[in-house]
Amino acid sequence: MMISLEYIYRYPIKGFPGERLEDARLNLAEGIVGDRKIGVGSGAMAVNQSGEWTPCQAFQRMTIRPDLTTFQVDRHDHILTLTAPSGRSETIDADTKQVEAGNPTVGDQLPVYRANGNKGYWDHPDAALSIINLSTVDAISQVIGQTIDPLRFRANIYIRAKPWSEFQWLGSQLSLGEAELDVIRPIDRCKTTSVNVKTGVADLNMPALLVRHFGHLYCGVYASVKKSGTIVPGASVKITGKSEDRIIEAAANAITAPALPDWPRPMRVSRTVEEATDIRSIWLEDPLAKTGSLSNFKAGQYIRIHNLAQTHTWRSYTVSAVDGSRLRITVKRDAGVGSQAMHSFNVGDNLTVSGPFGEATLSGKSKAHHFLTAGIGITPTVAKLRYLYAQGFVGKVRVTHVARTASELALWDDVVDAAKRLSGSSLELHLTKNVGDTVGAKLGRPDPSKLAEYAKSDKADVHICGPTTFVNSVMAALGSIDFDEEKIFLDTFSSPSVETEMRPIPASEPIRVTLQKSDITENWTPADGTLLDFAEARGVVISSNCRAGLCKSCSCKILSGSATRLVGEEGNDRRQTLVCSSIPSESIILEV
Repeated sequence: MMISLEYIYRYPIKGFPGERLEDARLNLAEGIVGDRKIGVGSGAMAVNQSGEWTPCQAFQRMTIRPDLTTFQVDRHDHILTLTAPSGRSETIDADTKQVEAGNPTVGDQLPVYRANGNKGYWDHPDAALSIINLSTVDAISQVIGQTIDPLRFRANIYIRAKPWSEFQWLGSQLSLGEAELDVIRPIDRCKTTSVNVKTGVADLNMPALLVRHFGHLYCGVYASVKKSGTIVPGASVKITGKSEDRIIEAAANAITAPALPDWPRPMRVSRTVEEATDIRSIWLEDPLAKTGSLSNFKAGQYIRIHNLAQTHTWRSYTVSAVDGSRLRITVKRDAGVGSQAMHSFNVGDNLTVSGPFGEATLSGKSKAHHFLTAGIGITPTVAKLRYLYAQGFVGKVRVTHVARTASELALWDDVVDAAKRLSGSSLELHLTKNVGDTVGAKLGRPDPSKLAEYAKSDKADVHICGPTTFVNSVMAALGSIDFDEEKIFLDTFSSPSVETEMRPIPASEPIRVTLQKSDITENWTPADGTLLDFAEARGVVISSNCRAGLCKSCSCKILSGSATRLVGEEGNDRRQTLVCSSIPSESIILEV
């Protein structure tokens, strides 16, 4: 499919509607002249008085003021006329360098600032240009069953290409007419995209919808200008080569950039291994490994593979090994779309992958580790055993694995090899259908109650992974002997069926909320929204991505009091809460 440039937009005032351009001049290391040149202060954070880049929290923006999209911005030469929905207008000189005391059209005592030079108040200091693929927006519309206006994504350049193919451009050079760009980073989406640009109302949770249906909260890519030139709608877009490593490294290390493993990025299938009947391992080459995407890998983590088949299905797979810039996943074939797709890929194919994700579940301070697995649930055990050896673990390690037959036994040799290196290890293999000539295997299933007793006797951390029936039987046995829940680790991860809809905020009297590190104590009311909304409206910057209680990036420690969850299982949090999807249930002190 040919890639074409459809239209170009510039946003003279950050957070307000843009203007469609017939052409645009792109200058080296700069964006479109005049883009986000002006910002209206929010009062939540100080703005750099010299005109240098300042974080978005310092300005009026649609995450806090969704009605900004209903304002009108008209240009006559360098004079902008900003008109409110009420009809009130104010003129702004786009060329002056002075800070104006206030803009009554938006709100009294809100100063108007201007960025220095030809750089604007972009969302990130290096995000000169944003690119949106209109076919991707069409795919989103089709999946969620609602037509999405591409202008929700506030891009500079709108192109038409194969849906989601823009993530494959990461680290590539593009030519657009006379200009050349480096694609530096995928765009993580915030609450702004939830706003209907015509009504100024947040009528859906776009980040949550992206996570649920596509497995990530990214849409579009950022680019920097490599070669100056003029661009016009209708121009063809071509991939001309690879960007220099230093450019991607700088983009990854930008202070506001999302964590590198989170980026949806191309990975090439470098090897496939048929491990057992209908079980296949796939080795993937990560182009960002040399930039650090795998540097903090923790045994037991998983990746997500996106855009599987025409339905854009995504699935999560445990990483069973990491070797330099490559990682391995092991997949069992079943009737599912994702599984079928994973068994159809060949060496050389490019997949869109994000991760690794997941919390650390191994501690060198534990007295013992018991691994209780069944079927394809063996995959995290391989990585965990290798990690324990690398850490010099000398305590007891017990592996109990269940499979049907030897022909369905995947990665067992890897487990045996890894366990041999651990002095305190023991292995027990159960085959439920036929032992055959498998050395050391026992016929039948293990007794869950005995497994629980062994774990309690060894004071072990217990790692469980396998089919639901297996996991439930082990958990029931552990529960029957009051086993310490904090020593149980289930290798689970989110799936497309995960709940993302937020329950309504109930009526409430004002509740006292203290943000300790930020030295803020004020009353919260239902009109303030979530605890994240409450904090952001007061200038507090909290890492947040999905805003749907999934990614856990906004997790905050509760020092006293409790918070009510609005997503997922109903109940209150007393130790830690996801502020994007919780509200105070009583007077609360958060560590942030």
